[in-house]
Amino acid sequence: MVLRYTVIDPTKNITLLVTTPVPRALQPQTAAWLLRHEKDAEQVGFLEPSDGAPARLQMMGGEFCANATMSLGAWLCRRDRLPHGVTHDFALEISGASHLVPCAVTPVHYGYLATVALPLPEKMELRAFPTPAGEVTLTVVFLPGICHIIAPAGTVAHEDAEELLRRWSAQLPGEAVGLILLDEERIAIDPLVYVKPTDTAVWERGCGSGSAAAACYLTARHGASQCLSIRQRGGTIAAVTAWDGERVTQLHITGSVALLEEKEADVVF
Repeated sequence: MVLRYTVIDPTKNITLLVTTPVPRALQPQTAAWLLRHEKDAEQVGFLEPSDGAPARLQMMGGEFCANATMSLGAWLCRRDRLPHGVTHDFALEISGASHLVPCAVTPVHYGYLATVALPLPEKMELRAFPTPAGEVTLTVVFLPGICHIIAPAGTVAHEDAEELLRRWSAQLPGEAVGLILLDEERIAIDPLVYVKPTDTAVWERGCGSGSAAAACYLTARHGASQCLSIRQRGGTIAAVTAWDGERVTQLHITGSVALLEEKEADVVF
């Protein structure tokens, strides 16, 4: 099966956007093959037709991904040769989200600047998780299509994180679970994301939904709307929230996107 795909860089969270149609049942194993052969890639999304949107993005495990949403918006700008210096608004169909996801993209001289209005958290709650040193209680932010466990810096050792996340993911719903190691003093995160259908755990250099989850956590923790620049290894993602005294009522993230190259691969299982 010969596939065409675009290598995209949203805050170094290297994303492969497969533009050749791939049956849904074959997508997880196709993604796993591509991740083995594209060593810098962290995730794979598949372009699908949509009746009510410019395009539909199906992520490799059916999860929601904010960075991939930005990537699709940037790809559409280039495909349609939309003008630079102008913001273009899309309402995109994204796996894991029950409604169209607004994405605003501005082509600029260095690439694309994109803002995504994320689906709001379904809930945030404390959960107890086992570790070799005993039980820890951590906040889980349940976003549509993905949930993230927020672990303040020092709570979980980096070398134990992947094994623990695989174990903890069995306690949580959905196809993807993140562990966000949060340094609140620096406003910095180190995100690990586990996708169940592909059985892949990746330390992401930039995580859009993880940034959003950290922003929601800090919003609830401080009881106030937030405007944050969240550092991670791939750069900075801006997150803005609104708080009505009881819950998050608005959630936006902004990041930069670069379209790197078009490729072909003969995928053999």
